Amino acid sequence: MTVGAVVLDIEGTVSTLASVREVLFPYARERLADWVHRSSPDVQAILDEVRDLAGVPSAGPDELAGILIDWTDRDVKAPPLKSMQGLIWQEGFAAGQLTGLIYDDVPPALAAWRTCGVRLYVYSSGSVQAQRNWFRWSDHGDLSGYFTGYFDTRHPGPKLEPSSYRALAVSVGLEPRNILFVSDARAELDAARAAGLRTLGMRRVQDGSPDVGDHPAVTTFADLLAAQMGSSQPRS
Repeated sequence: MTVGAVVLDIEGTVSTLASVREVLFPYARERLADWVHRSSPDVQAILDEVRDLAGVPSAGPDELAGILIDWTDRDVKAPPLKSMQGLIWQEGFAAGQLTGLIYDDVPPALAAWRTCGVRLYVYSSGSVQAQRNWFRWSDHGDLSGYFTGYFDTRHPGPKLEPSSYRALAVSVGLEPRNILFVSDARAELDAARAAGLRTLGMRRVQDGSPDVGDHPAVTTFADLLAAQMGSSQPRS
């Protein structure tokens, strides 16, 4: 079966769990209370969305900051939170305070796929803006040029819903069976498979070798590339 596109998760797949949870999340959390007082149109649009989603139409900045911090602490995949984090991280990346930490085995695989004509996409709970910045300012240089597109919980939708993966396939312009989705999260892999995508679990030893159920699995991108190219079989 020909694979025309590979769709990659970020956290636990191309990057360590700690690089997101112990660096990015705290960085944004510490700045939320200040950012909600910014008057920029982008920030105000996000705050209006928080009011709508939380059901507090008259909430002021301080109350909204509390909601965003609570969502952060509970790892709620709320689109306005992800958008706000993306804005905060954008400033941090541009200022040189943040760097996208990418596993060493990832860049060679990206280059090999591009050479073979395989299109690459990212699908993460983080906003598209955050994804672009993560790869643009990575510790391996600017990797953003390898990717054809990015997807988040706004489009095509939540990562645990099969309908999101069907919408993703439409956007990519390929039949689901010709798309390979790679993630360390079993529930995401289950949803992608239910939509007809091919799936491959990432079981990074550094991230605790997560359970990916009965999906074929690899532990590095070198193994992933070999499996996708058909030169070896994925191992559980």
